[in-house]
Amino acid sequence: MRIGLVWPLTNRLVDITVRYERYVRGFEALGHQVVTVCPEPAAVGYRFPVRTTPDLDTLRDLEIWRGLGLDAAVIIAWLGMPVTVAAIKSACPHVVSVSDSDGVVGYRAYPLTILRRMVASQARWGMKARATNYWVKLVLGEYRAAKQPLIESADEADLVTVTSPGARANLAAMFAYNRRLDLTGKVLVIPYPVDDEFLLGDVSSAADRADRVVAIGRWDDPQKDAPLLAAGIEQAAALRPETEFVLIGRNGGETFARLCERVARVKYLGVQPPSVIAKFLRESRALVLSSRWESGPIVASEALCAGCSLVGPSWVPTIPWYCGDGRYGSLFARRSASALADALAAELAEWDAGRRNPQATAAYFRPWFTPAAVCRSLLTGRGREPDNHAV
Repeated sequence: MRIGLVWPLTNRLVDITVRYERYVRGFEALGHQVVTVCPEPAAVGYRFPVRTTPDLDTLRDLEIWRGLGLDAAVIIAWLGMPVTVAAIKSACPHVVSVSDSDGVVGYRAYPLTILRRMVASQARWGMKARATNYWVKLVLGEYRAAKQPLIESADEADLVTVTSPGARANLAAMFAYNRRLDLTGKVLVIPYPVDDEFLLGDVSSAADRADRVVAIGRWDDPQKDAPLLAAGIEQAAALRPETEFVLIGRNGGETFARLCERVARVKYLGVQPPSVIAKFLRESRALVLSSRWESGPIVASEALCAGCSLVGPSWVPTIPWYCGDGRYGSLFARRSASALADALAAELAEWDAGRRNPQATAAYFRPWFTPAAVCRSLLTGRGREPDNHAV
């Protein structure tokens, strides 16, 4: 088969979080030919077969898709871009729309949650006020126009993917609100693929792991809530005098400076390559997440494949699903430093008591996230259903 991977933005493919390279390798491992379709600026530095377009508008041109001869296409469409999805569908029998969403969409289906996210995403009070004003307009008078792309995009695609059963339920509620519950049948739980750095190689035993917690993120993004993480780690460090904390990711120096000064066992390392991140995860106990919201944090998948357990918020639907009945991590249900610290202490107590088996964790989760397994699901339309570890 000839598979098209579609990137509908101008951001460089080599810089984005959802790595298209892994999809290329996954489809190629299944014996398929792959071409990535994207605007010219996005292809800079990308070393796989690519068909570029001069701009974003060209992706809506039916002739481009008719000339590519695709048997299937995968596009990250964020539950939108219906014109582009329709153009692809006009010449391709199997179109998969990757939602990159937790399913909380629709201004009237989830009004207050979306308002909180819109406000939290803005750094300045003036912008927060503008976001609130925009939300009011959408909820009161412009909702019909705003909702249509969500419905039309799902209508055009053959499959829509999310990364957890909770996200699927959220999306189903939005479809039900709009009296289109029939679209729920298109929604499948399919994770993002993980790099070989985390899938291959030996996994350290619990006895060989440092008493260490790792956090990884884009710390200048309000979504990741770095201030909450810093406050929670400071409290957790007081409860755990021997535990080390390693913080990795961009633009966290200012936010974490005070924490690093006050707690010598906290290290901020900035951006690190996957090989270094994988080494830390293979030699540490847990990954902690503080996000306000997430679609499906890839770093959580990487951590599980390296044998780490998780500590994270219960309101991010992927995290409680991964943690399951509690054998793979601990949750906190309030967005507060004390709740995060208590969950960290509880999780590390599980390690102290010998109730965590990192080798078994990696063996269980690695098959979920291999590129070939993910790509096979995208083609067959068979997602991952909840199993006996799920809550």
